[in-house]
Amino acid sequence: MAERRVAGIMQGMSRLGSAALSIALVAVMALAAYADVLLVAAAVVVVQLLIASAPSLADARGRSVPTPRFIPVMTGGLIATVLAVYPQILQRDDTTSDVLGFVDTGVIAGIVPAVAATVFVALVTQMLRRDGRRELTTSTAYAVSLGVAAALTTGWIGGSESLGGAPIVVIAAAGLAVGLLVWALPADRIYVGAGAVLAGAVAGAVAALLVDSIVTWIFGVAVGSAVALFAVLGQVFGRAWISTRTHASIGWAFPGAMSVALAAPVVYVAGQLVAAAVV
Repeated sequence: MAERRVAGIMQGMSRLGSAALSIALVAVMALAAYADVLLVAAAVVVVQLLIASAPSLADARGRSVPTPRFIPVMTGGLIATVLAVYPQILQRDDTTSDVLGFVDTGVIAGIVPAVAATVFVALVTQMLRRDGRRELTTSTAYAVSLGVAAALTTGWIGGSESLGGAPIVVIAAAGLAVGLLVWALPADRIYVGAGAVLAGAVAGAVAALLVDSIVTWIFGVAVGSAVALFAVLGQVFGRAWISTRTHASIGWAFPGAMSVALAAPVVYVAGQLVAAAVV
């Protein structure tokens, strides 16, 4: 009984630490969105580093599955980040002034070569293994999955560069922060999860009313709740992937980074919806 109580306390502290990391990361992104896109990109790279540093998986016997992942994940993540910041690389000319298409080209089209590069580098690193390539399929799939998550993180850049601009990032950050704080509460996970989404909706609405933006509080409700939902899913998936590993990042770093990564597409879509409404 005492052991279960201690385990519950440790899990609660772990969730709180993970939430604190996610909140710190998105707070930096929100502030950076008002300054320069390169600062947002720097925060995105930090998230990608945390994802690339995730501990390896464990097999049925509890043995570590050799998974070369840092280089493949960072290769794809950096490619996606560079293309999101400099979308003109993918354009045939630099005369386009359509902001909507400009951002769309950099983020969406940039993810495709980023994932392709991740797969290619992951296969090369698997070929260089000298351990008999045990659990080859699992190892490769894990590296590629982490690479996709790292590439998706650039959605925060797309949101900050959209017509919605920095206010979209602030609204999303508020929804994520409040949602994860509720998720960290020591209570039944189903009720806490529902409460996290509801709290994210309220936080998004309040943020939409407070920031100088063209979006309405209803839009803030939609963005805040969606970001909170995917942030919670990031926590769940992050812990499930490495639940059998005893590594420092299992408690806060990796799940925290996954929350930011999975929420990123919502931020990007929100920015594009604002642009579409204006156009």
